[in-house]
Formats: sequence, C-alpha cells, structure tokens
Amino acid sequence: MTNLIMKIWFANLPLRHVLKLAILENLVSIDDFWNYKKIDYIKLGINLIEADEIEKTKDKNNFREMCEYLVNEKIEFILYNETDYPEALKNIYYPPVGIFIKGKLPNFNNSIAVIGARKASDYGKTAAYKLTYELASHGIVVVSGMARGIDSCSHRGSIDGNGVTVAVMGSGFKNIYPKENADLVEEIVKKGCIITEYMPDMMPLASNFPARNRIISGLARFLLVIEAGEKSGSLITVGCALEQGKDVFAVPGNIFSYVSCGTNKLIQDGAKPITCVQDILEEFNFDYEKKTINTLDEYENAILNLLKIGGMKIDEILENSSLNSESILTTLSKLECRGLIKRVYGNYYMLY
Repeated sequence: MTNLIMKIWFANLPLRHVLKLAILENLVSIDDFWNYKKIDYIKLGINLIEADEIEKTKDKNNFREMCEYLVNEKIEFILYNETDYPEALKNIYYPPVGIFIKGKLPNFNNSIAVIGARKASDYGKTAAYKLTYELASHGIVVVSGMARGIDSCSHRGSIDGNGVTVAVMGSGFKNIYPKENADLVEEIVKKGCIITEYMPDMMPLASNFPARNRIISGLARFLLVIEAGEKSGSLITVGCALEQGKDVFAVPGNIFSYVSCGTNKLIQDGAKPITCVQDILEEFNFDYEKKTINTLDEYENAILNLLKIGGMKIDEILENSSLNSESILTTLSKLECRGLIKRVYGNYYMLY
C-alpha cells in the first residue's frame, strides 16, 4: 500500500508533465524523491515555487482512501519507468506519467485499434462485430475506446471470438462511460484489460477523449476505422496514428451516409480499403481460414424467438420473457452488433 500511495502522490504533483517524465527517466526512486529537500528538487530543474508546492503535498493520508479503493477493485497503477509499462506508449507524443489497469496487459505485437462512429449504422455495427470476431479468433488483440457504437461492437466481437480486447477510457474507474457498458467492462477484464490515465474520480469530460485517442492508436500496430463522419473524433485518432507511423485501414461505406464521409475520404487519401478480414490478416502475415460466428446462447435465442412474432419495446420483451432487464439490455446489444436485430426508433427492436 505504501508504494502505491507514493506513486499516486508523484503522479498528482503540480509539476510539468515533461519534468515528471524526465525525473522518472533519470531513475529517481519515488521514496528518495519524497525525502528530498528543497535544494535537491532545485537541482533536478524544479523551480522554488514548485519545490514549495511539493512540500505542501507530503501527507500520505491524502491518498490513502484512493489507494484502498484501487486495492479493493484490483486496479494497478504503473508508472512510466516501471517494467510493466507498455513499451509502445513510451514512443508516443506526451506519454502518460502512469496508467491505471484493471485486468491483464496483453502482448501488443499482434494488435489492431478499431474505432468509429458512436451513432453507427446497422452496417457499421455488423462490420465491426464480424471483423473483430474473426480477428480475435486468429489471436489479434483488439484495442478500442469502449464508446457506444463501433467501439462497443468491436469489444463484443472480440469477446465472442474468444479473444483478448483492451479498452482505453476517457474517465476514471469510478465513472465508467457509457454507464450501460458496466457489464462489458467485467467481460473485458476476464482476458484483457481496461486502461485509463485518469484518476478514479475523473468524470468523462469531453476534453479527455482526444487525449485518450493517442493511447488507443499508440498501443496497436495498425488502426482500422469503421464509419466516421467528416468531422468525427475518430479522425483525431487517425492523426495520432499517422504521427506514430502506423498504417491506417478503413471500411468503405455508403456514399450517401454522413457517417461514411470520413472513412471514404481516408481511402481516397491512401488508407487501405478493408472488404474482408483477409485484407487485415495479410498485413499480419497470417494464413486465413474462414471462421463462423459462434452459436447463439439461450438468452439470444429467447429474444429472437420473441421478435419473430413482431417488433417489441424493451418493456414488452421484459413482460413476455423470464429475463431480467440487465440480461435483456446486454443480449440486445450483442444481437444488434451481430446484425441479427435492429433498433428502428427509441427502444423498439425488430429482426433485421
């Protein structure tokens, strides 16, 4: 616990980001740094005002409650200079001083980041699910941002393909966003992990997500974009990937759909068009063998059988089945990602 408190204390210090990284790169131990006097801080390039502020923060009780939460939730905190810190992140612009991790960090040698529109079309969701399902079944790690739409379908496809997936959040662990993905978080950490650079109490502020995108692209070998509008936030991630020297792929979209303007433009500008999973696997130099989507579970079959009668709202499904509301929401999300059902308006669902 003491070591964790010291690391959290250091990460929260009111110092310039670049200076914190420099201190860690110079292999200054956190314990020694805590015990330094003002003159020692100044020798490291810290000005007198900053040295005074550091002295004011030296109360371990300030971070004890947060650290107890992290221990209870089995969340690790890894600093930039620790051996478990992903090597790929050290090479990006403005690498995090530390990252919070729940689950197990995978090997990112064979990995792909998959991103796209939150308000994705049925076509986009199905493409995300089926591509990531087959990628996962071939051992490719899928990295995404756990947002609604393409991100969620990508994580779901990877899980159903018995693969490993990594979600990078733009908030702290006490504020899972979106809230409906709380169950997805638990499934992700069984084989993969959730990552964030933000302290547990951090809310999902809009300004956090562009910064988060550099981590998504930084962790993966390649970036795949599935549906992105002309001014989509996904294009920020594309910019990060290009700066990091990563190859970008894009799924061609409907030329009349606003959520495909960005992806189609990427292809015009040189992104590799993806029309099947083989287009991606060949970049990993993998042999391709056709995989089929795994069989439906009892919950999925139950809802599909209900929808064969006709379209229904969530409360109608609840009334006509033995499933609870939590199971219904999770199952509807899975079926929608697979392209077996669609939400036509509001909470009204019908067979695709």
